[in-house]
Amino acid sequence: MNPGAIAAILVGLVAFATVLGLVWKNRTGRARTAKGELVNLPEVPLNARATLLQFSTEVCAPCVPTRRVLSQIADSTDGVSHVDLDLTHRPDLAARFNVLQTPTTLILDQTGAIRARIGGAPRPIEVRAVLEQILAA
Repeated sequence: MNPGAIAAILVGLVAFATVLGLVWKNRTGRARTAKGELVNLPEVPLNARATLLQFSTEVCAPCVPTRRVLSQIADSTDGVSHVDLDLTHRPDLAARFNVLQTPTTLILDQTGAIRARIGGAPRPIEVRAVLEQILAA
């Protein structure tokens, strides 16, 4: 194989990896609307108008700052609670809620219906926008 073809292949692979990385970065932390599946877990009390349900694991680096951000949002917003569930010893929950990465945050309304889903570290502005919709209803 000639050096020109090798260089072209390498440039193509770098370009492909860059595009994949940009797509992944753009999707991470964004709130996506969900189907409204009900969450009925004893660990998640539905005594608030909205609940930020965070799925974490013991070895998740972005889970600690995510916990801090979500707790601050819940503490500063009336009617919002934050629950952090560790999936390390609960793989059944990961399968049930299709958690493919941690942190994953589900935003629930007061009935326990999933209104939004965020994969990765959530962007606070996205969380607040979904909460405004839920609390306005």
